[in-house]
Amino acid sequence: MSATVLFARLLNPLVWRRPGHAARKLHGFALAEHGSLLDLRLAARLSESPIRAAAYLKHADDEARHAQMFGKRALQLAREAGDAGLGPVRADCEQLFTTLGELDFLAFVHRGEARAIGQFRCYIAYFEGQGRERDASLFRAIITDETRHADYTKALLFELAGDPAAARKALRRVARWEAWRSWLRAGRFIAERVYLITMTVVYLLAAPLSLLVRWARPVVGGWISKGP
Repeated sequence: MSATVLFARLLNPLVWRRPGHAARKLHGFALAEHGSLLDLRLAARLSESPIRAAAYLKHADDEARHAQMFGKRALQLAREAGDAGLGPVRADCEQLFTTLGELDFLAFVHRGEARAIGQFRCYIAYFEGQGRERDASLFRAIITDETRHADYTKALLFELAGDPAAARKALRRVARWEAWRSWLRAGRFIAERVYLITMTVVYLLAAPLSLLVRWARPVVGGWISKGP
């Protein structure tokens, strides 16, 4: 069992129990799908292979549909929770094709699709156990596309690599790159929180200090005569 599936199982009751939490989770999925479609369209434009470019465009169309499905359900749950804080489903293009190159880009996409399959299966099982057929059917509809995406990216990866050893090497290389990227993102997240907490403590400590300074050196109105 992968770490992603294990965490999904452990966190399912916390993430999906309340409509507001579920809405934000699904909104995050919608953003991820939108970002993916942008990267896939860029890949289709830059790929030297018309066959691979066509596959990327088909995949991008699926991601656009998934973003709409996740976004629509997120808005429904947000309304149930009285949450009006969800923003538009609009992500940025990470330009992964230019960053990684086509071989590693395919490895990256394949890993992501394979990871999503295990994660979504876990969600489906949870929703079925809770009698939430609407949410289970949402993920069942999407996981069919994810399976097809994982299959075609694996086939293209091994074809482009030229031999299985090179393909597996690309998968390991991308796994290390993803781990490093996650580490950097976690570091930025922690740094931002530490800065916020530190500055809050500084302001709280500065308030009584300011009062003490005012008491020790009160402000005197009017002109101060220094004598002749």
